[in-house]
Amino acid sequence: MDPSAGWALIHYDPNTAQPGAVQTKYYVLAQFTRHIRPGMRILATGSDHAVAAYDAAARRLVLVAVNPGAAQTMTFDLSRFGQATGGTGGLVPRWSTQTAGGGDLYTARRDTVLDGKRLSVPFAAGSVQTFQIDGVTE
Repeated sequence: MDPSAGWALIHYDPNTAQPGAVQTKYYVLAQFTRHIRPGMRILATGSDHAVAAYDAAARRLVLVAVNPGAAQTMTFDLSRFGQATGGTGGLVPRWSTQTAGGGDLYTARRDTVLDGKRLSVPFAAGSVQTFQIDGVTE
């Protein structure tokens, strides 16, 4: 908690010490900390705007990507993996946070599927998304 709006995870009033609003930064941090867990191996992504973590025992790959610019579609190539099936029907659960202008704040979505070993996803401007891809083997 911090009295500086926009800096803290949770804002508070320094005069009353009462908590205020949860800040967007809290939801951005959740994109990483709720999915990349201790023991996962961080993998190179070749991107300055994405991190990948792999849990071999769970056969799970977690991707967290940030779009700092204009709206665009990002494509993730999973061909380096022996297998990448996703859930039933190739389902890849995702969570989305928009950093400005309202909108998603760590909002869960179940509308994304793998296309073979590719994942193409639209990203709003200034957004962060997390993807949990199950059925992944090296």
